[in-house]
Amino acid sequence: MPASSKILENRNGQLVDVISTKAKDLNNIDMVTDAIWTDYDNDNDDDLMIVGEWMSITILENNDSRFTKKSIPNLKNTTGWWFSIEQGDFDSDGDMDYIAGYLGLNYKYKTSIEEPFDIYYKDFDANGKKDIVLGYYNANKHYPLRGFSCSSNQVPILKNNIEKYDLFASMEINDVYGEDNLSDALHYQADTFANSYLENLGNGKFQISNLPIEAQLSSINDILIDDFNADGNLDALLVGNLFVSEIETPRNDAGVEVVLLGSNDNTFKSLANSKSGFFANKDAKKIKSLKGLHENFILVANTNDSLQIFNKNSNLKLQVKHFILN
Repeated sequence: MPASSKILENRNGQLVDVISTKAKDLNNIDMVTDAIWTDYDNDNDDDLMIVGEWMSITILENNDSRFTKKSIPNLKNTTGWWFSIEQGDFDSDGDMDYIAGYLGLNYKYKTSIEEPFDIYYKDFDANGKKDIVLGYYNANKHYPLRGFSCSSNQVPILKNNIEKYDLFASMEINDVYGEDNLSDALHYQADTFANSYLENLGNGKFQISNLPIEAQLSSINDILIDDFNADGNLDALLVGNLFVSEIETPRNDAGVEVVLLGSNDNTFKSLANSKSGFFANKDAKKIKSLKGLHENFILVANTNDSLQIFNKNSNLKLQVKHFILN
């Protein structure tokens, strides 16, 4: 179900929730996973850019410290499972561009605007507990993702209504659950699963493109932006993977993390791990830079595993400095 996010205003050391007066659009905004303060429109105040699960990339524009959802046509078809977003002026034109992390194009599930991967949420068998039904398209036909065994375990009345596995296999999702049942269920769909680059064109317009294929092998959970090779162009370090999944879906673990070297023409070139020394193949959730007295470090936090610390020099040759055990 959609959840509400909050803006906490610091009033003399007390944090006060101000969404009712300053950000009403944060009520039931959906399941937010990341957000950044950013002046996307170059009007010298901070706007709020939000990403999340089953939601499009969303901007709440700042007007005299009141935040309202901005309708941006280029961002309407970006609904999906976003995990992260970060900013930088990658094309050096004076406004902020963005990298948004997602599921990637190497997962079991596939989607497109024409044939979206989707979800329905409703108490289909009237037992007092809501059920989840996932759908996908094949040859322009809309089918339930789960097989008969899993589907009937969740909604037992299907066993009586359908009875046979081969019959279930031939039925579209409307035939299985009923068009009327689906029409009033909570319904979301994903337009894309691609990890993406958003070029800011100005005047509230964005050009969205897929990141290089090396950045599509797994999910991107966090992003670190800097000019790592000191060539005057911003670069990006991407960490990710998704080790949790339902039992019949392999985990998203093909990522060994990605170094993207930027250029002035809005393109990125992936740097091999053997050249960068950056290798983080765990279930990475956060990446941060740490400036020491004599050395600079990059920290990668992994779920249920050790914290990796890389030593960084000006030529982007990262070396594993320490592993701090749990």
